[in-house]
Amino acid sequence: MADAPPLWSAGLRFLIAGLILIIINRFRKVIYPISVKEIVRISLPGLIIYAFPYMLVYHAEQYISSALTAALFASFPFFIAAYSIFLLKSEKPNIYAWSGLAVGFSGVLMVFYDSLVTSEFVLLGAVLVVPASAISALGTIVLRVWYNDEDFTLMVCLQSLAGAVVIMAAAIIFEPLSSFRITFLSVGALLYLAIFGSVLAFTGYYWLLKRMKVITLSLLAFITPVIAVGLEYLLLSEYFLLSPRPGRCLY
Repeated sequence: MADAPPLWSAGLRFLIAGLILIIINRFRKVIYPISVKEIVRISLPGLIIYAFPYMLVYHAEQYISSALTAALFASFPFFIAAYSIFLLKSEKPNIYAWSGLAVGFSGVLMVFYDSLVTSEFVLLGAVLVVPASAISALGTIVLRVWYNDEDFTLMVCLQSLAGAVVIMAAAIIFEPLSSFRITFLSVGALLYLAIFGSVLAFTGYYWLLKRMKVITLSLLAFITPVIAVGLEYLLLSEYFLLSPRPGRCLY
């Protein structure tokens, strides 16, 4: 993040992902909608899945680590469960589901307890990341309820590009492009996030969303904090305070 301002980084990430998906969709012979109205309809969820949540998350990561961000984003399944009560009644969580969510989230909090209480900016991180989690969860429910019959790579493509347009418009206003330094680290991180963190991750997520219960799929949010810690340690040699065994036993 030192070489790449957050808005430009997020916007370029989804722009590159969208362009890659255009090529993929050409090989898959995906038929794009002809009418502007239909293109807009399919693209709109990109605002609440990509644009607004990632603007908040990328800004939060200016102050807290990606691992701590992932820990705060673990509130995601609770928002999924809450929205399901009103918007997806066929998958409304029962008492056992709520209990499982509570146990899983408790495990995340216990594992990251030391870092949560010692981080100087954890409150700011929570103010930014938890709303991002809520918005993203709403986007997931919207996809399941109203877009479940659409082609998954078509949706990721159009919605990524829609998110990129909004984020880059904000970047033009708030961040000078000159602040994006072209270095091996910034370009490498951008390509990694575009290909693996966007194209592969979101096409896989959308594909699973058509085949799994939403609440079950949302439990991935309990796993990503641990993955984030491992990546930070391996790639950045970043020391992260973890509370010992009890929290891990809850996974």
